[in-house]
Amino acid sequence: MEQFIVMKTSVENAMDACESQEDSRKKFVDRIIKTNREVFIMSSLLDNQMCGYDIIKEIFTRCDVFLSQGAVYPVLYTLEEDGLLRAEYRKGDMRTKRYSLTPKGREIAEKDVEIFAKALKQVTLLLKR
Repeated sequence: MEQFIVMKTSVENAMDACESQEDSRKKFVDRIIKTNREVFIMSSLLDNQMCGYDIIKEIFTRCDVFLSQGAVYPVLYTLEEDGLLRAEYRKGDMRTKRYSLTPKGREIAEKDVEIFAKALKQVTLLLKR
């Protein structure tokens, strides 16, 4: 009976350690995405035209990170002002703006995604020494 209790405690401790590691990993991912939200927003627009809500859903679905409207819309407005995004309303729906990359925005988004991926690889190599 005592062996069972010791084994159960060890299993519970191992599960707690795994959950703690997962929580720590999630915090790092959350911070990386929120700090670099412009890259993730532009990356989301590489394949599809989207409204702000769709971008928020896309990032949450792919990365399990919630970006608030207050974090996304100022970036969208700035990118639009900089000529990197185009905002359009659909016929019959004047409430929802759909954003798409301009040719210049697409070029920058593709370059930024590539640079970001290379930077992550470099950081990974530095951490593994």
